[in-house]
Amino acid sequence: MRPAPGPGFERLLQRLVRRLGLLLSNGEYTERGLARLTGISQPHLHHILAGKRTLTPHVADSILANLGWAAGELFTEEEVDQVLLARRIGKENRRRIPVISGKIGPGSPWPDTGKVEEWLAVRSIPWQGVRRLFLAGLEPDPLLPFAQRAGEFALVAEDEELRLYVSEGCWHVLRWGGAGLVRRIRMEMGCLWILGQGSLNEPAGPQVIPLEGQSLLSVIRGRLLWAGPDPRKVDPFTHSGSGFPITTAS
Repeated sequence: MRPAPGPGFERLLQRLVRRLGLLLSNGEYTERGLARLTGISQPHLHHILAGKRTLTPHVADSILANLGWAAGELFTEEEVDQVLLARRIGKENRRRIPVISGKIGPGSPWPDTGKVEEWLAVRSIPWQGVRRLFLAGLEPDPLLPFAQRAGEFALVAEDEELRLYVSEGCWHVLRWGGAGLVRRIRMEMGCLWILGQGSLNEPAGPQVIPLEGQSLLSVIRGRLLWAGPDPRKVDPFTHSGSGFPITTAS
């Protein structure tokens, strides 16, 4: 973890003590007058200036308030610039992603993507340029290697350019029969052919989806970008789960 910018609280307290000492050494105040002005007893102030007692945050607040000083005055100009720059960069890199109610899977109704349970703030994601994202729970699905157990989540992109480009190398999020399916597909002769369902078990969903009378966007509702454990409990996009490419026609 990178250290936070700025001098640190202990150093600020030390600077405040030195600044009080300068008021005395410059002859602006006597120790008695400074004690009266700062609202603390003269013996206590003397011990603080001599280093025999530690300046506590409560006393520091009282001193700043009584002298009309701002805490920011204890920072150097360079430190202020560093803090402001770090804050601006942090805001630029932080993104809020909605975690929606419901799950995606053959046994669950298609979730309402506008029903947000909470917002997850993340510092950065590897899929730069993707505009419309949401996180949803994944229902266990025997055809998905990354959704074999309960508690998995999916990061889905709703950007139209990703949904319109059908690629066999990507996982597409489909809405069919009122439910959600994550499948690899190919488009052929006006139909979407579901790949990877050549098992002995009954396939979880259709093997082919005809597009006649409906748009591609009405069936392909998103592109899967990541799948993994609950992103509210772990760092979702760097240390866990599986990421997938965002191949486009470009």
